[in-house]
Amino acid sequence: MRSLTHIVSPYGLAMISYAFFLFSCLIPPSVYEQSIHEPDFMFLDPATILFYTLCVAAFLVGLGLVGWLFPSVSLVDHKLEPRVPPAAFLLIPLILCVALSSLSSVLLVKDNPLAIPLLLTQQGTELQGGGGSALQLKGTFNISNYFMTGVIWWTAWRYYQVVIRRRGKFLVKMAMLLAILAVFIASSLNVSRHLLVLVFVGLVVSQLLRKAFSQQLNWKLVGKTALIFGLGGAFFFFFISALRGKLDWNSQIDSFIGYSSASYNRLAALLHGDLHFEYSGRGIYFGNFLPFNHTFNRIIPYQQTMSIPDSLDWWKSEFSSVGMAGLNSTLIFCGAFGEIYNEIGWMAPLYMLFYGLVCGIIWLWMKGDRIIGILLYPYCAHCILFWFATNALFDQDFVALIVDAVILSIYEFLLISKTHVLIPVLQAD
Repeated sequence: MRSLTHIVSPYGLAMISYAFFLFSCLIPPSVYEQSIHEPDFMFLDPATILFYTLCVAAFLVGLGLVGWLFPSVSLVDHKLEPRVPPAAFLLIPLILCVALSSLSSVLLVKDNPLAIPLLLTQQGTELQGGGGSALQLKGTFNISNYFMTGVIWWTAWRYYQVVIRRRGKFLVKMAMLLAILAVFIASSLNVSRHLLVLVFVGLVVSQLLRKAFSQQLNWKLVGKTALIFGLGGAFFFFFISALRGKLDWNSQIDSFIGYSSASYNRLAALLHGDLHFEYSGRGIYFGNFLPFNHTFNRIIPYQQTMSIPDSLDWWKSEFSSVGMAGLNSTLIFCGAFGEIYNEIGWMAPLYMLFYGLVCGIIWLWMKGDRIIGILLYPYCAHCILFWFATNALFDQDFVALIVDAVILSIYEFLLISKTHVLIPVLQAD
């Protein structure tokens, strides 16, 4: 049981990501080059393996430091007694977010009349642009989808901590399905996998944690969950690829490799000096909130001070930089560690030490059943599992989840009358 809990802890998730990296470095160059149509720099490359290993080791040290400072923290669960009917307690925030997300999708279609025809004819690439979308998003409440992610995770977790009657359970489950459908529609309209994958990963992690905390997790459940996650993730990945015009099987497989293992090849090219991104060293790759959030930059002009271009120009520069390195210019991800390298080079392990400290503290909050941990830990889990994609820990999603935590904490303070603390026997690092 203890080892199973490790699977969904930051330690286990980091090992899963590390194993995928090592697997990618073992892909035969002939297979990789035929699929991605570029030179293979990562195959058993000592510098790449050393750099990645140092980053993962530093992350684990950060986690270990938090565990060493707080060795006696145990898993805590709660039973909640709301002042309103339990089903209503869960439904109010969820239905509000679904309504805002649905309104956002309606406004998006209204302001972008070509969106539906382009998607139906598999020309979704025409809608892509800076930040993942060339759609007109101003005035569409598209930001509501970021906040709905946390509300979905909160609902899924609190569902097991309140006593709901059968009819109430049905209503909450239907509302959850509507919320996931709203996210699916929003992701499809934005021709982006990110939002739905984030919600899906968070739900899977939360479900496994719930079972681990209640000592009900077993290898059969882990295998079943992994299978469902794999099939569901593959379906949505291929669905978005189809919207972008990649319909045949070979294109789908090449696209999957391109959005995962190919990032390690770009990391290898960075380490060997063959790849240079135009806007490295300006803080962009530490997170997209500071450089590109308009509200923040109206208060603190970070973008202007650091001479950062708008998101569209930066996004376009990524493709040209990769192309000039002799790599497939349609694929720009260099992985989380590659993006950190863009900012501070071989000092990246120091950043990963801080990364580990942050995730370690959030893991403590999760074990303590604090609302900020309930919302932030699934996001941390997503970031760790997707180290092959981008350095997303301090992106706008993270800030939106903190805002969610504040609002939902106030909501719970007003509507929860009693809290019963339950402390399982099981301990987890």
